Order: sequence, then C-alpha cells, then structure tokens
Amino acid sequence: MSGIESIKNVISGAKDRFYIGIDLSDEFSQVSYACGSEEPVTPSLIAGTDRLCIPTMLAKKYGESAWTYGEDAMELSSADEAFPVDRLIERARSGRAVEVEAVDYNPVDLLALFIRKCLSRLYSVAPLEKVAAIVITVEEPDEQMIAILGQVVKTLRLKPERVFFQSHSESAYHYIMHQAKDVRIADVCICDLRSTGLKLTLFSENIQTRPHVVIMTERIFEDFVPEVFEGVKNAEGKKYKKDQEFYQILYGMLEDRRVSAVYLLGDGFEGDWCSESLKYICKGRRAFKGNNLFSKGACYGAREKLEPSEEEKKSVFLGQDKVKANIGMSVMRGGGEAYMALLDAGRNWYDSYKECELMLEPGDRLDFIVTPLNGKNTKIVPMYLTGLPRRQRRATRIHLKLSMLSETKVNVIVTDLGFGEIFAPSGLEWESSFSIL
Repeated sequence: MSGIESIKNVISGAKDRFYIGIDLSDEFSQVSYACGSEEPVTPSLIAGTDRLCIPTMLAKKYGESAWTYGEDAMELSSADEAFPVDRLIERARSGRAVEVEAVDYNPVDLLALFIRKCLSRLYSVAPLEKVAAIVITVEEPDEQMIAILGQVVKTLRLKPERVFFQSHSESAYHYIMHQAKDVRIADVCICDLRSTGLKLTLFSENIQTRPHVVIMTERIFEDFVPEVFEGVKNAEGKKYKKDQEFYQILYGMLEDRRVSAVYLLGDGFEGDWCSESLKYICKGRRAFKGNNLFSKGACYGAREKLEPSEEEKKSVFLGQDKVKANIGMSVMRGGGEAYMALLDAGRNWYDSYKECELMLEPGDRLDFIVTPLNGKNTKIVPMYLTGLPRRQRRATRIHLKLSMLSETKVNVIVTDLGFGEIFAPSGLEWESSFSIL
C-alpha cells in the first residue's frame, strides 16, 4: 500500500480535514489553507487588511534566545532591537553556517524555524493533527532544493508521507485548473514581477489528446524589475517608459496567441504605472491582480494528492520538473509476456520511485523500456548484472529499486536476493543511471 493510499484510509470520512499550501521564496512567503472541499483561504497578517505576504526573514532579539519572524522581525531589526537573518533559501543553498551573536546556526534549521512559525499562524483554524497534506512550493525545486526541504521536514518532525513539494509552475497549473472554464477557455498567461526580474509563463492545453496535455512556455526578463516612482524626479515620464516597455513584452508574448486570462503577480504591479499595458491586456481577455496564486495553487495541489478532481483527472501537466516518459519492462506473467509499468510520465521527478522483487529469467541482462509521452522514439536501455551467480532457470530473485535523479535521469539499483534456502543471497548489488531523452 502506498503512502497516499494509507493516508486516504486514515482520514477517510473526516469532514474537517485540512490542506495547507506554503509558497516559499527569499523575499516573501505565504500560507494558505482549505478545509475539505472549500476554497483555499490566505489569512491576512493583520485582521481586516489585505496584507498576505510574510517577509521571509528571522530576527533574534539581542541578548535573548527569542526569535521572531516576518514583519515582526523586520520591525525589530529596523529598530535595532534584534539581529536580522534574511535570504533564508539562499543561505540554506550555500550550506554555510550563519553566525548570530557569536553562535553558529545551521541555515537549514533556520529555514525550518521560519516554516514552523508560518505554520503556527494556522494552528487555531487548521490544527496540525487534522492536516491531511501539506505542499511546499518553490520557484525551482531542483535536486539541492528538494534535499533541503526534505531535511526541513525531518527537522520539523512532520510526517513525510503527508508533505509534498512542487514548483511555482505546477502550483499555477493547479490554481488555473480550479478556475471557471471561461477563464481558461484559451491559453493563460502569468506575469510574475519581483526583484529578480519579470517571468512570463504561458499555459496551453491540448484538448485533442487523452488525457489533455498542459504545457508551459517561459520567458524571463531579468532587467525588468519593480521600481518605486514616489518622490522620483519626472515620475510620470518614468512610469510611461516602464509602461511602454511592459507593453512591448506583452505584445511579443500574446499577440499571435489566443489568451483568455492574464494574471499579474507581485507588489511590482502596485500603483498606476501600467495603465496602457492593462488596456491591451483587457482587449478580449480577463485580467487579475494578486499575490497568493502560488500558495492557493499549492493548497489545491495538496488536495489533488488525496482527492483528485474530475477536471484534473482529464489532464496531465508537463512542467520542467515532470518525467517526460513512461519507464517499464517486459515480464512473463500468466504464461505470456506482459508490460510492467515502473515509473509514469507526468509525475514530478522527485516523487517518482519504485521498488519491487522479480524472478530473473536466464541471463544477466535487464531491459528497460522508455516510452516518451508522445509515444514516439521508444527505446530499450539494457543493464548488465556482471558477475551474477549462474543458477538454474527461475532460481534467482532480485530486488529492483528505481528513482529519478532529475527530470531526465533514472537511477537503478539491483540487489541479488538468491532463492530462499536453496541459493543464498550473494550480497552483490549493481547500480546504473541512464537518460530518458
């Protein structure tokens, strides 16, 4: 039984199970939650306001052991009452200890502390014991980031089978798939403006395939960053120039495509500097502004892990971190040859994993069948078990373990298990990696 199936059995029938989505970035983070089938909610930092972004930073009060986070950390640091620690993701990636008042702190532990404090904001409305699944979404869930988040989960003593990771792109996909059909009747564009630049992501759904395939196209403009116009000489002229530059970017991305909706994310879109660009966007398209699309999308993604919606059952998202091919092998079953699936296309590479035991046919070779999602260019990848003890037919049992090292690279480990009391295990193990492209 898989981890997800066991969770389903444990929480089946629970009317008040919760799903949590955490959007994690080095500037600001957010937390959203949903109860059952209800729509996700992003609680404001201050009741009665629309302040949803939590500054991703900690601060330790001088001479005390107390740590604060978010806006409190920012205010105490500004008042010179605490030692600030920002850029928590960057620091965790570097692996270098963070020195605070002559004490070295593990940067991954500090990131875990920040996430724990973010989760504490939900204890009163979404108790942790009633949380069925948590999704942490980051912009780039590469191998290093996945390892860091895995360590965070261990540090927080969260149940790993209930915590998942996904990219901002996949979170956006889940969000879009839960919007009204008239919003996504054609392509959907997301404009994310932050200090690292402007990222435009275009989502396209091919309804001619079964299942529907949703693909994304990204363009990044590193030099197009948020600007503050207040108190700037010739502010109106600078706004106009910025607006024209944004218009040209949009025109190049949208003009020759059917686009039904455009989402503008980030504080960089606050103010009235992009009025002409908005007029262009709204010509036959819906426009939305906001900051919590990724955390809500993570929340939807958490629910999809346990309660797949009918809409998402019809589609598969092929983001950059998705496995692009099915991986299997031919086995003897019921007296005939049959295909055995091992890893499925369309899953996140870091969620793709398979272990099983097989009776080995004569020979020392395993053949893996790699079939791209488009069904073309199927290939056979051999793996040789050099030095395997020679035994009679169907007298060798092996343990097979497959995992993805990246979205394109498979790792295979084979262990000789022998055959009961007749042939003892040799202790031999073979490991191999291959590309699915």
